Amino acid sequence: MSYDAGKYDVAVIGAGHAGIEAALASARLGCRTVIFTINMDAVGNCPCNPSIGGTAKGHLVREVDALGGEMGKTADECTLQSRMLNLGKGPAVHSLRAQIDRNKYARVMKHKLEQCENLVMRQAEVIDIERDGENWLLTTRLGAIYTCRAVVLATGTFLGGRILAAASSSAIIRRRAARTACSRRRNLQVL
Repeated sequence: MSYDAGKYDVAVIGAGHAGIEAALASARLGCRTVIFTINMDAVGNCPCNPSIGGTAKGHLVREVDALGGEMGKTADECTLQSRMLNLGKGPAVHSLRAQIDRNKYARVMKHKLEQCENLVMRQAEVIDIERDGENWLLTTRLGAIYTCRAVVLATGTFLGGRILAAASSSAIIRRRAARTACSRRRNLQVL
Protein backbone atom coordinates (compact mmCIF):
# COMPACT_ATOMS: atom_id res chain seq x y z
CA MET A 1 0.00 0.00 0.00
CA SER A 2 1.38 3.38 -0.97
CA TYR A 3 0.53 6.89 0.20
CA ASP A 4 1.36 10.50 -0.70
CA ALA A 5 4.14 11.75 1.58
CA GLY A 6 4.35 15.31 0.30
CA LYS A 7 5.73 17.60 -2.39
CA TYR A 8 9.21 19.13 -2.41
CA ASP A 9 11.32 21.18 -4.77
CA VAL A 10 14.44 19.05 -4.19
CA ALA A 11 14.99 15.55 -2.80
CA VAL A 12 18.50 14.52 -1.73
CA ILE A 13 19.14 10.79 -1.34
CA GLY A 14 22.02 10.18 1.04
CA ALA A 15 23.20 12.12 4.09
CA GLY A 16 26.98 11.83 3.84
CA HIS A 17 29.33 14.68 2.93
CA ALA A 18 27.87 15.33 -0.54
CA GLY A 19 24.24 14.88 0.46
CA ILE A 20 24.52 17.23 3.41
CA GLU A 21 26.12 19.95 1.30
CA ALA A 22 23.54 19.52 -1.48
CA ALA A 23 20.60 19.65 0.94
CA LEU A 24 21.92 22.70 2.80
CA ALA A 25 22.65 24.56 -0.46
CA SER A 26 19.19 23.80 -1.82
CA ALA A 27 17.38 24.79 1.38
CA ARG A 28 19.44 27.99 1.75
CA LEU A 29 18.39 28.98 -1.78
CA GLY A 30 14.77 28.82 -0.58
CA CYS A 31 13.87 25.45 -2.10
CA ARG A 32 11.65 23.16 -0.03
CA THR A 33 14.07 20.25 0.47
CA VAL A 34 13.89 16.71 1.84
CA ILE A 35 16.98 14.62 2.61
CA PHE A 36 16.77 10.84 2.94
CA THR A 37 19.00 8.60 5.01
CA ILE A 38 18.72 4.91 5.79
CA ASN A 39 19.76 5.54 9.38
CA MET A 40 19.42 8.85 11.27
CA ASP A 41 22.32 7.80 13.50
CA ALA A 42 24.61 7.68 10.46
CA VAL A 43 24.04 11.24 9.18
CA GLY A 44 27.44 12.80 8.48
CA ASN A 45 29.23 9.59 9.41
CA CYS A 46 32.83 9.22 8.23
CA PRO A 47 33.00 5.41 7.96
CA CYS A 48 36.22 5.07 6.01
CA ASN A 49 38.58 7.61 7.52
CA PRO A 50 37.82 10.31 10.09
CA SER A 51 39.96 12.96 8.43
CA ILE A 52 39.15 16.02 6.38
CA GLY A 53 41.74 17.37 3.98
CA GLY A 54 44.76 15.80 2.37
CA THR A 55 46.08 16.18 -1.14
CA ALA A 56 42.85 15.48 -3.05
CA LYS A 57 40.04 15.96 -0.54
CA GLY A 58 41.60 19.15 0.86
CA HIS A 59 41.21 20.86 -2.52
CA LEU A 60 37.54 19.83 -2.66
CA VAL A 61 36.90 20.97 0.93
CA ARG A 62 38.30 24.42 0.10
CA GLU A 63 36.04 24.70 -2.97
CA VAL A 64 32.97 23.65 -0.94
CA ASP A 65 33.98 26.18 1.73
CA ALA A 66 34.30 28.95 -0.86
CA LEU A 67 30.73 28.20 -1.96
CA GLY A 68 29.39 28.48 1.60
CA GLY A 69 29.47 24.80 2.54
CA GLU A 70 29.72 23.37 6.03
CA MET A 71 32.29 20.55 5.75
CA GLY A 72 35.35 22.71 6.48
CA LYS A 73 33.67 24.72 9.25
CA THR A 74 32.42 21.57 10.95
CA ALA A 75 35.82 19.90 10.59
CA ASP A 76 37.35 22.93 12.33
CA GLU A 77 34.87 22.52 15.21
CA CYS A 78 35.69 18.81 15.54
CA THR A 79 39.45 18.71 14.95
CA LEU A 80 41.55 16.48 17.20
CA GLN A 81 44.84 17.23 15.44
CA SER A 82 46.00 18.69 12.15
CA ARG A 83 49.12 18.12 10.13
CA MET A 84 50.72 19.54 7.02
CA LEU A 85 51.45 16.67 4.63
CA ASN A 86 54.23 16.32 2.04
CA LEU A 87 56.55 18.94 3.53
CA GLY A 88 59.52 17.05 2.08
CA LYS A 89 58.20 17.69 -1.43
CA GLY A 90 57.51 20.83 -3.39
CA PRO A 91 54.95 23.45 -2.25
CA ALA A 92 52.45 22.38 -4.92
CA VAL A 93 51.72 19.18 -2.99
CA HIS A 94 51.80 20.57 0.58
CA SER A 95 48.42 19.77 2.05
CA LEU A 96 46.68 20.27 5.38
CA ARG A 97 44.79 17.31 6.85
CA ALA A 98 42.70 17.42 10.04
CA GLN A 99 41.95 14.30 12.05
CA ILE A 100 38.44 14.79 13.41
CA ASP A 101 36.27 13.37 16.17
CA ARG A 102 33.91 11.44 13.90
CA ASN A 103 31.10 11.15 16.47
CA LYS A 104 31.13 14.88 17.19
CA TYR A 105 31.32 15.66 13.45
CA ALA A 106 28.22 13.53 12.81
CA ARG A 107 26.32 15.15 15.71
CA VAL A 108 27.22 18.69 14.61
CA MET A 109 26.31 18.05 10.95
CA LYS A 110 23.00 16.44 11.90
CA HIS A 111 22.21 19.42 14.14
CA LYS A 112 22.94 21.82 11.27
CA LEU A 113 20.51 19.90 9.06
CA GLU A 114 17.85 19.90 11.79
CA GLN A 115 18.17 23.67 12.28
CA CYS A 116 18.12 24.59 8.58
CA GLU A 117 15.00 26.36 7.36
CA ASN A 118 13.23 24.74 4.34
CA LEU A 119 14.83 21.35 5.09
CA VAL A 120 13.29 18.17 6.48
CA MET A 121 15.05 14.88 7.20
CA ARG A 122 13.47 11.49 6.58
CA GLN A 123 14.72 8.07 7.60
CA ALA A 124 13.74 5.95 4.64
CA GLU A 125 15.19 3.79 1.89
CA VAL A 126 14.24 5.10 -1.55
CA ILE A 127 13.69 2.04 -3.73
CA ASP A 128 12.24 3.59 -6.88
CA ILE A 129 12.57 6.85 -8.80
CA GLU A 130 10.38 7.53 -11.79
CA ARG A 131 9.56 10.50 -14.01
CA ASP A 132 6.03 11.92 -13.88
CA GLY A 133 5.80 14.78 -16.38
CA GLU A 134 7.78 17.68 -14.93
CA ASN A 135 8.21 15.95 -11.56
CA TRP A 136 9.93 12.92 -10.07
CA LEU A 137 8.20 10.35 -7.88
CA LEU A 138 10.31 8.73 -5.18
CA THR A 139 8.95 5.60 -3.53
CA THR A 140 10.30 4.35 -0.21
CA ARG A 141 10.41 0.76 0.99
CA LEU A 142 7.39 1.48 3.24
CA GLY A 143 5.30 2.84 0.35
CA ALA A 144 5.64 6.59 0.91
CA ILE A 145 5.59 8.49 -2.38
CA TYR A 146 7.38 11.85 -2.46
CA THR A 147 6.86 14.21 -5.40
CA CYS A 148 9.74 16.53 -6.24
CA ARG A 149 11.02 18.71 -9.06
CA ALA A 150 14.68 17.67 -8.78
CA VAL A 151 16.58 14.69 -7.31
CA VAL A 152 20.19 14.62 -6.11
CA LEU A 153 21.73 11.16 -5.73
CA ALA A 154 24.48 11.29 -3.12
CA THR A 155 24.48 7.69 -1.94
CA GLY A 156 28.24 7.24 -1.71
CA THR A 157 29.12 3.56 -1.58
CA PHE A 158 25.57 2.45 -0.76
CA LEU A 159 24.24 2.51 -4.34
CA GLY A 160 24.15 -1.10 -5.46
CA GLY A 161 27.60 -1.99 -4.19
CA ARG A 162 28.59 -5.61 -4.78
CA ILE A 163 31.40 -7.91 -3.70
CA LEU A 164 32.74 -10.02 -6.55
CA ALA A 165 34.79 -13.10 -5.64
CA ALA A 166 35.45 -15.62 -8.41
CA ALA A 167 32.06 -16.86 -9.60
CA SER A 168 30.05 -15.55 -6.62
CA SER A 169 28.58 -12.11 -6.08
CA SER A 170 26.79 -10.60 -3.07
CA ALA A 171 25.52 -7.24 -1.87
CA ILE A 172 27.80 -5.08 0.25
CA ILE A 173 26.58 -4.41 3.76
CA ARG A 174 28.79 -2.33 6.01
CA ARG A 175 29.19 -4.11 9.33
CA ARG A 176 28.46 -1.12 11.55
CA ALA A 177 25.52 0.11 9.42
CA ALA A 178 24.02 -3.36 9.26
CA ARG A 179 24.33 -3.91 13.01
CA THR A 180 22.87 -0.49 13.80
CA ALA A 181 19.96 -0.71 11.36
CA CYS A 182 19.17 -4.38 11.98
CA SER A 183 20.31 -5.00 15.55
CA ARG A 184 17.21 -7.05 16.39
CA ARG A 185 17.70 -9.54 13.56
CA ARG A 186 19.61 -12.56 14.81
CA ASN A 187 19.96 -14.23 11.42
CA LEU A 188 21.49 -11.27 9.53
CA GLN A 189 24.54 -12.33 7.57
CA VAL A 190 27.10 -9.54 7.62
CA LEU A 191 29.86 -9.68 5.01
